Amino acid sequence: MNTSALCSLMLTLCLILISYSLLLANAKANGDHCLLGNSQQMIDQICNQTSQNENECLKILKADPKIVQAKDYFEISKAILKLATKKAKEGQHFLKGLAHKTGSAAIALCANQWYPYTVGSFGSALGELKESPDTANYDAKVAGDGPVYCDEAIAKAHIVNPAISALNHKTSLLSFIAFLATNCLSEE
Repeated sequence: MNTSALCSLMLTLCLILISYSLLLANAKANGDHCLLGNSQQMIDQICNQTSQNENECLKILKADPKIVQAKDYFEISKAILKLATKKAKEGQHFLKGLAHKTGSAAIALCANQWYPYTVGSFGSALGELKESPDTANYDAKVAGDGPVYCDEAIAKAHIVNPAISALNHKTSLLSFIAFLATNCLSEE
């Protein structure tokens, strides 16, 4: 890999990490983000913490009837994690097909290593939701690592694919949304 490509990759990673850190800081700084209300109020409170992704968050959450019908943060967290798991599995399936079609080792790495990790983390979060909300919160957060590592692999291979970028963005956002929702369980 040439020096400019390596610098570009490092800059991209730094920007992703800084953005994620700012989002986490914003979530922690907003002390009233877990006020219990109707589902619309809970959705608004969660999405309000996603900064520049607020409209996308609202669109994603309002499109799912189970999320819209949730009565508390446990129900909304469960519904979000189920949605995130479903979308991550769909993403993994898409990546497997693309890896097979293109023969790309980087895309295969995303499909066979990073997205299974993400699916597993979302599944673990779902499984821990009732017994250990803090563990579920952690698992929801680290589920977002898979798309980040996939982005790194794609960038390193000099692959420019808007569909993969969009998938990684949405999966990372779902991880952050699930993190924000499950974060409220320890406050209930």
